[in-house]
Amino acid sequence: MAEITYFESGGAQNSETVLKIALARYQQGGIDAVVTASSYGESAKQAAQVFAGSGAKLLVVGEVLDGQQSPNAAICAELAAQGHRVLWGTPLGAMSTFTRDQTAAVVADCYRRVSEGFKVVCEIVLIATSQGYLQTGQKVLAMAGTHRGLDTAVVASAAAFNDFKEFEINEILCKPYRRSHQ
Repeated sequence: MAEITYFESGGAQNSETVLKIALARYQQGGIDAVVTASSYGESAKQAAQVFAGSGAKLLVVGEVLDGQQSPNAAICAELAAQGHRVLWGTPLGAMSTFTRDQTAAVVADCYRRVSEGFKVVCEIVLIATSQGYLQTGQKVLAMAGTHRGLDTAVVASAAAFNDFKEFEINEILCKPYRRSHQ
């Protein structure tokens, strides 16, 4: 079992280290897909650069900001030209707005007890699997962060929202020692 790397705090200052840890784990083998969160595209571009030459094609999960898909079209085109895919989905907390069932929001809040990045790595694997980009049971290396950049990386067994009980975190590679209270 590998040791978990802990960061003093969450945020973009950890991105380079997260990517080094993630690439090293990918190179050990047993990973079927690499997924990263990226709201503005910077994390996705950094990940694409670090994973270049590794054979990994990234699944980048963006979000909708101010009514626009993010990362923007230019960054999406740049990533696509390198063989990566960008997709968007509804995060757990937002699901409760549509369904009026608070279960998803409670699950999201429970994941936040570990860290914001941990919540996001779980969401992006669930989103990518629910949209058919991953298959249930695939081993996925997932990276995300707190607000900007990357500060969390895990290996997970993929599952879709409708197959949630099959979702599993197998390895925590790195995370902030203390969660953000923002």
